[in-house]
Amino acid sequence: MKLNIVKFLILILLISSCTNQKRELKEYGYAKKESDSSKVSLRLGDFITYGDFVDRIHEVTCNDSIPRIVIETKKNVRHIYPTEYCEPFIFDPAGKHYVTFDRGKIYHQGMLPEINLDSLSAMLRTEFSYYYSSNRTGKPDNFFVIIESMRDEKTDGIESFVNTLAMKYDSLKTDIVLNISFWEVVPHIPPPPAIKSETE
Repeated sequence: MKLNIVKFLILILLISSCTNQKRELKEYGYAKKESDSSKVSLRLGDFITYGDFVDRIHEVTCNDSIPRIVIETKKNVRHIYPTEYCEPFIFDPAGKHYVTFDRGKIYHQGMLPEINLDSLSAMLRTEFSYYYSSNRTGKPDNFFVIIESMRDEKTDGIESFVNTLAMKYDSLKTDIVLNISFWEVVPHIPPPPAIKSETE
């Protein structure tokens, strides 16, 4: 009888210790200090195509709300506040900031060799460092990553990449902000057909 009571108490203690584990909240981007009521949570898995996902980020931003991408793991809840503006503006960062998704594979600067996820920490320091001024000798102003894909691309793999990018950023133990932006790949427009001259 006493043995059964001891087993029961151990079982209760195990269950209570498992339920009391809290996941750490981590935030990336310029987390706005406004109330949670103005933040709209988005999960990549809820979107079939990348175009739908990008449209929703833009829609939330243009309705005076703050898009918050939520990625949950067993240990962490990550909130990513993407860099997004409602009104278009001229901004053409260097190609080194681009990460392109194509058919589930990740490329740097368009179609160069596939990104090795183990090298993301080094890439943050070299490729994704962003400077507001031309003085590139000091500490960067932030890390800036532009994730781009075609509108009809599936969102598979993007959440995993963003989570890995955030983990590698955490390993740097820096106070430099990680900014992530989600853009569409601009399709190449073929040149207009040649105009035949009247002499031909």
